Amino acid sequence: MSRFYSAQEASDRLGVSRNTLYSYVSRGLIRSEPTGPSAKTSQYHALDVDRMATRSKIFKAPAIALQSSTDWGAPILESAITLIGDETFFYRGFCVPTLAAEQTFEKVMAILWDVTENDPVMVNPVLRDQVEKLLKSRKVYDPIDLFQNILATLNHEDVSAYSFTREATISAGRIMLESLVRVLTGAWPSSRIAEHLAVAWRVDAPLVPILDSALILVADHELNISSFTARCVASAGCSPYASVAAATHAFFGRRHGGNTERIRGLLNEASGQGSLYKVIESRVKRGDPVPGFNHKLYDADPRARFLLPRLPDRNSYISQAQEAADKLLTPSYPTVDFAMVVMEKELALPEKSGVYLFYLGRLAGLVAHIMEQYAQNRPIRSRAKYVGVMPD
Repeated sequence: MSRFYSAQEASDRLGVSRNTLYSYVSRGLIRSEPTGPSAKTSQYHALDVDRMATRSKIFKAPAIALQSSTDWGAPILESAITLIGDETFFYRGFCVPTLAAEQTFEKVMAILWDVTENDPVMVNPVLRDQVEKLLKSRKVYDPIDLFQNILATLNHEDVSAYSFTREATISAGRIMLESLVRVLTGAWPSSRIAEHLAVAWRVDAPLVPILDSALILVADHELNISSFTARCVASAGCSPYASVAAATHAFFGRRHGGNTERIRGLLNEASGQGSLYKVIESRVKRGDPVPGFNHKLYDADPRARFLLPRLPDRNSYISQAQEAADKLLTPSYPTVDFAMVVMEKELALPEKSGVYLFYLGRLAGLVAHIMEQYAQNRPIRSRAKYVGVMPD
């Protein structure tokens, strides 16, 4: 559900007059809607107002505003990939939950990469042979460590990627996706990725669409930490493989995709005690954190809101999580991280498959951001406010 400010609230939030507020609306900077079918007054989208308030602070008092600007919402970069709205989000103008309900991951990947689905994406067979040779002589077995080794090999072998063209980056994106699928399943994909995963992970055919949906929903989410990292590295003139390698480390940090480990621990604790609700209740009473709830950008994370009702609830994780959110954590709602770990448990997927599936989907978005950054052809260079010892 969208959140709104009244005209007075919006003006106060922005620190401007009503006339200035109306000029922002007329310029398309802030969306407004009538307060009712026949109302003469308007209400203003809170997300637009809040974003403009953040920017306004930077211009009016940069020294103060920039102290916290990198915590949430800045620096602001131009991108045509993902728009985060009040309670949903869009890929290149398409509502993502609608795409998740109607399309395959491959079709949505084509939207993110701004290509037609039928455009041939040629994967160099020599590169595939190099990856296979590495896999057969593997010295590490953790899937992500192994994938990082593959990225290092491709970074060395694929000289064409250094042309930074759309075609070369798309080709690099395809070999990276296929290589990760090969690592996770033991075989190169010969069908759609969701279907291939379902066969390898022994997921019943009727549940294949939920794998497609999950990959679509997590493919991108604007300038999250990993996507921003990928863009910074790409802006330095590094290859798509190097950019993804850096983003991979960022993704598995404990404040990003690595947060799923905390959620897995929460569910494992619930399995031992027989009740997720009681485990959450105990944590609340002790003042301990409860991971997997309350996304900063939404009242209810639309990705979790889509996935959770479509999953089986044999372990009662979903129903008990909702009950805890309503009674113990209000106002709150489970996040997509929670939904991905629940999917792993409910579909009996291999250990850590929830986060691996999350990362596989996000890899498509990383390639889109890298491609867009190459097209912008300028370095990302932030500035610091010096707070150290001043020179004499």
